[in-house]
Amino acid sequence: MFQLYLNGFKGDYLLKAIIFDMDGVLVDSMSYHAKAIGNIFEQIGVEMDPNEVFEREGERTEDVISYLLEKGSVDTSIYDVQDILERYIVEFNRIVEIRVFEGMKRCLEGLKDRFDLAVVSGSDRPIVEDIIYSEFPGIFKTIVTGDDVKQGKPAPDPYLKAAGILGIQSDEGLVVENAPMGVEAAKAAGLCCVAVPTYLDPEMFYRADKVLKDHVQLLDFLFDLDSSYKCAQSSKS
Repeated sequence: MFQLYLNGFKGDYLLKAIIFDMDGVLVDSMSYHAKAIGNIFEQIGVEMDPNEVFEREGERTEDVISYLLEKGSVDTSIYDVQDILERYIVEFNRIVEIRVFEGMKRCLEGLKDRFDLAVVSGSDRPIVEDIIYSEFPGIFKTIVTGDDVKQGKPAPDPYLKAAGILGIQSDEGLVVENAPMGVEAAKAAGLCCVAVPTYLDPEMFYRADKVLKDHVQLLDFLFDLDSSYKCAQSSKS
């Protein structure tokens, strides 16, 4: 079904679309995800390390919860993952204070006139839509969330789905990620990937085609981006 998009980087296409991860790329929100999950795990009496939420960023929340339950509990069968997930969404919405990274809105406003823009997030659709529709109205052509695929990041499915909706070949799309699992998913989908290490060490992003130091460098990169950009020109910054 998705074979059309896995044709490698032949340099035959112009860049047509940019696909963004949300948490840690567009908005500084991961600490609230970690705190919301931590609060619910405390309520159910299961220990967890919040750092593991950051390390597994990009995965579907359902998969992160299942992983943390297996690590912190002797008998996971007594827990209802779906119930925990629903409680987490409520808790996240209760505590979150969304902060859009400085300059991102202005940058996206300029990019949308030159490229098709999309969001691919491992977060749940209610959370993603609340943030995107309130903070970035009219910017993105499509949104793919953890609810829309059976296998989330690091599997290629979310990015393949976005590429299919956008109607692009692999050479025509660029992914912006801040999570190693997201980078792995983008590369598995045959897409060029630029990474910004918002929360983790830059060394963890060795699979990315280009690693930028921070959001200042990311914005400079995006402002200068044009349709002639080729992944083969990428490098580690």
